[in-house]
Amino acid sequence: MKLASLAVAMTAALVMTGCNNVKAADITAVKPATIVHSGIDSTHSKYANEREMQIDDVIYPIRETSARLLVNAKGDAPELVADIFDGKADRAVAGYKIMVMNRTTSIAAEAHTLQDGRIIDNNMVHRGSKALIGIPVVNGKAALDAAALLDLDIIYDDFNAPLAEGKTFKDRGQKLTKPDVAVNDKKVTIRSLTLPNFASGENAGGGIDFVATATIDGKKVTTGANSAFQIFYIATPDKARGF
Repeated sequence: MKLASLAVAMTAALVMTGCNNVKAADITAVKPATIVHSGIDSTHSKYANEREMQIDDVIYPIRETSARLLVNAKGDAPELVADIFDGKADRAVAGYKIMVMNRTTSIAAEAHTLQDGRIIDNNMVHRGSKALIGIPVVNGKAALDAAALLDLDIIYDDFNAPLAEGKTFKDRGQKLTKPDVAVNDKKVTIRSLTLPNFASGENAGGGIDFVATATIDGKKVTTGANSAFQIFYIATPDKARGF
């Protein structure tokens, strides 16, 4: 569905159903979760340890689910943007933006040396997805049922290939989503979303239950998870690369 048609359909649905079309009012999708610590983060208990990525009929093993949320300049609440579509649809839809990553990575320890002599680790993404999701806001509440998949980035490799002789880690995967490749039929379903208490400094916890689908270079792609966030990043508007 084209962005213009999606925006029209979304706006009509929100006008018809208001805030009654989702349970977003019942979860912490629009503010950090209030968590009582007792040695175990209680927000993890509602999510499984499940994730998936499939390209056509090939299932790719994925190890972790993480996210990056667009927050306000103070970093203490999600940033409400005037248009989740960034002017690419025929009408604006206000809401929030979150990037959800399913991926399998390895670390090439001390692999990069900076100009000042510091040595840093190199995160090698072998396979995974980055789903950029827009969540409309209706009457101050996040309408999860009206979420839109704004973009989907896919990287993959031959996970059955043995490690090359003399190497201690696999190379990065290759991108399915290249600059000249269209991403069509984008859809997302979010069943549940809980944010960790990022305002207090938490960088893990919360979680998501979602599935996203698209057609990329003629291939049917599915990615999703029912998982806590192993890593939770935030980005402010002045450093919002990818949003």
